[in-house]
Amino acid sequence: MQNSKEIVILRQMIEESVGRKIATPTDFSFLTGVISERCHETLGITTLKRIWGYVEGYDTLRYSTLSILARCVGFRDWDDFLQNHIKRSSSSHVVLGQALNASELAKDARIRVAWAPDRRCVFQHRGEGRFEVLSSENSKLKVGDTFHCSFLIIGQPLYLDDFVRNNKPPTMFVIGNKGGLTTVERM
Repeated sequence: MQNSKEIVILRQMIEESVGRKIATPTDFSFLTGVISERCHETLGITTLKRIWGYVEGYDTLRYSTLSILARCVGFRDWDDFLQNHIKRSSSSHVVLGQALNASELAKDARIRVAWAPDRRCVFQHRGEGRFEVLSSENSKLKVGDTFHCSFLIIGQPLYLDDFVRNNKPPTMFVIGNKGGLTTVERM
């Protein structure tokens, strides 16, 4: 099961989302923290090691475990991941309905996003999934904030990893938590 196409794609999306390969005990510990922070759920390190094939184990995975991992990259649950990613993806592009994959953006590309009720921002891609806020309307984001993200998906919250404001230590920030992004477009 952990080597099915769907699980392999989900693992890749998670690794892109957290900005590192998951291959060592330290990486698995790091990933449990990311999952806890993003999803307010706990997955055991041993479970994650089994999913990544780091240790041998059961060949079946619980729906709830797969749903937590899918939520970690912005989907509602495992079914939403299967429906909105796997069935619509092409062989060379990650397309999730209306979505952008940061790895496909040119450096300095500008992205306009919006979410309810009337929040709007423009981000500039600085390369390798790193963005800077250029403008912000009715949002807690401020011009000059920087963050990392891998996917910007219509209808899904946007998880901003390594969120930095005023040279403070990086944190995590979520926008569009209720209803997700309503606009994602290149400018």
